[in-house]
Amino acid sequence: MGSCLTCFKSPPNATVNSVEAIAGVVAAPETAITDTEAAVNETDDLLAASPIRMTSLGSERKSGSFKKTIGLLNGNINALPDGGSLPGKDLATQISDNDLNKLFEEYKDSQEDAILSEGIERLCCDLGYKPDDFAILVLAWRLDASQMCQFTKSEFIQGLQQMNAASIDDIKLRLEQIVEKLKTDSEEFKLLYRFTFRFGLEPGHRILSLDMAISLWRLVFTVHTPDILPRWLHFLEQHQNIRGIPKDTWNMFLNFVETCDITQYDDTEAWPSLFDDFVEYEQERLKQAGLKASESEGVVEGSEEAAAGVEVLEDDNNNS
Repeated sequence: MGSCLTCFKSPPNATVNSVEAIAGVVAAPETAITDTEAAVNETDDLLAASPIRMTSLGSERKSGSFKKTIGLLNGNINALPDGGSLPGKDLATQISDNDLNKLFEEYKDSQEDAILSEGIERLCCDLGYKPDDFAILVLAWRLDASQMCQFTKSEFIQGLQQMNAASIDDIKLRLEQIVEKLKTDSEEFKLLYRFTFRFGLEPGHRILSLDMAISLWRLVFTVHTPDILPRWLHFLEQHQNIRGIPKDTWNMFLNFVETCDITQYDDTEAWPSLFDDFVEYEQERLKQAGLKASESEGVVEGSEEAAAGVEVLEDDNNNS
């Protein structure tokens, strides 16, 4: 992401595999409503009336690729691996405001009350990550960053309070724990996945540009790459006439990769038309690959038969 999660912004004619720097990609406010935010609104009264409790709900997904262990903390998933959990709000507030303010001041811009491109690069360096690493996307998610290449003061401080992190070492430890959990927790991954869409939106836009969507799909599936993902991205790269990826298509792709079998695909189901086009493209590709394989086998068999015939003739000549 070049500097601060922004390399996904490519020039109009750039290839999707290039990593180009962008700045200030702001998620449109009207599209920033996610399931997580809805959970916050629905639980505000409850959280205000009683201490926060962490709960764990266990269930197995049909595919068995994820184990769901979900903990609700003010609308955020904060359960950690090995039975641990991030402290609730009461414990988080015990983190010294002075420590958090001091940490913010280390990276904030000299002109604005926010951490911008240069500060985020230094923060990434101190954490031991590159700005385009998956862990930095996770950090942006946990801070609920509203735009690429910027952490506001409130996002930074409130996000670290939720993470119960007041130092670089704390942040690094929490990120390692969260990344590990994302490998097995489908509900938490879904929250990250949906955040990624609004995080990548251009100012005032409701649709991700195709290049941005391809880059973000590669990034968000870093720790859990579906088998179909490379073929899906190849299909998109071969169809640059696609206008962009709307929110519904982005969200439903997660369901698509978890449940869809291309050989048993039913185009009467309520999938986006882009998925129909992809399946048709894949089925035709597989058909052509099968024909080529059959032709190759035929050539090999013919060659073997011809070689056998030559040997017989040679034997006959020798016997003569």
